[in-house]
Amino acid sequence: MNTARIYLTIILLSFSSFVCAQEETLSIPQVAASEIAPAKKQYFLLSPRVSVTVPHPMGNKSFKKSFVGIYEVSGCLNLMLYKGFFIGASAKNGLLKITENKIADYNASMSFNNLAIKAGNDFYIGEKNKTIYSLALSFGNSWTEYSGIKTKDPKNPPKYNSFNTYYVEPEMNIFFLIESNFGIGATLSYTIFDAHFDPYDLALNEYAKFDRNNAVSTQFISFGFGFYYSIIKKK
Repeated sequence: MNTARIYLTIILLSFSSFVCAQEETLSIPQVAASEIAPAKKQYFLLSPRVSVTVPHPMGNKSFKKSFVGIYEVSGCLNLMLYKGFFIGASAKNGLLKITENKIADYNASMSFNNLAIKAGNDFYIGEKNKTIYSLALSFGNSWTEYSGIKTKDPKNPPKYNSFNTYYVEPEMNIFFLIESNFGIGATLSYTIFDAHFDPYDLALNEYAKFDRNNAVSTQFISFGFGFYYSIIKKK
C-alpha cells in the first residue's frame, strides 16, 4: 500500500512539473510578441512645437567673418489636415554677435524676430512607429535690428541700424516618441533673407578688411533640439 502511494506521489509531482514547464514555455512568446508589436499610427488635429537652436552664418563670406550665432528660440502651432500633412504658423527670436575672435575690440549684436506661415508633412518611420520624421517650408517676414554698431569717422555713419525683409526657411525634424503625442528630437533649418549683408553699410570695413564683391543675401543654418506635442486625436 505504501509503495502504491509513493508511485502515485511521484506521478503527481511529475505531472505538475510538466504542466508548469508548458505554461512557462507558452508564456515566453506571448510576452515577446507584445514587446515587438508596432504601435498604431496616431494623427492629431493640433500640434504645438518648440525648438531651441543655434544659427551659423552661411553663404555670405563677410557675414561669416563678422558674426557668430548665439541662440534661436522658435514656436509653432500646426493644424493637421490629412494623415500627416499640416499647415501652421510660427514665431522665432534669435541673436547673433560680433565677438573678439571675429573683430577685435568690437562688441555689437544682430537680433531678429520672425513671423511665418508654414506647410509640411509628418511621416512615421521604423517598424514600431515610434519615430516621426517631419519636413516643412516656412515663408514670412523678419524684423532685424543691429545694436552697438559704431564708426570711427562721424562723417560716415552706418547706413542703417535695422531692416525688415521677407524670408524662406526649409526645415527638417526628427522626433523620438515617448508617448503617442509627445516626443523630443533634433531640428535643422536653413534661413534665407531677401536682404543683402554688406559690411560697408555698417562701417565694419573700418575695423576689418572685407571684399566689396561679396554683398550677397543673409543666410544661416541652424540646428539644435526640438519638442513635439499634439492634442485632439483624429479618427
